Amino acid sequence: MKANLTFREYLRSKEQLREAVNETPQQKKEYLVTKYCKLVVGESKDNKEQVNLKPNNKVIVEWLYEDMDEPTPVNIKFAGVCEEVDNENHATYWQSYKLQRWLLRNTEQK
Repeated sequence: MKANLTFREYLRSKEQLREAVNETPQQKKEYLVTKYCKLVVGESKDNKEQVNLKPNNKVIVEWLYEDMDEPTPVNIKFAGVCEEVDNENHATYWQSYKLQRWLLRNTEQK
């Protein structure tokens, strides 16, 4: 099945593709905690805190895909922990592979 495009439509679609390439995709993923564990959050090692998690708590991570193989965690939220922790946006100083490994071991993706 061939799509007959006019030259103007072709140029417009090419321009849309160039604009889409310049936008960095972001994605929110929700993870369900499967066992009792702790997650370290904070801007740096000096300014860190541990969040105690138990089964059925949720961890919501916002990923920035500048590199498709190694996304960057931008924001971490929690659901079901406690009101203080749930209402805050958290960051982590961990490398993305370390956070992904922790998520793989302690959670399952929804």
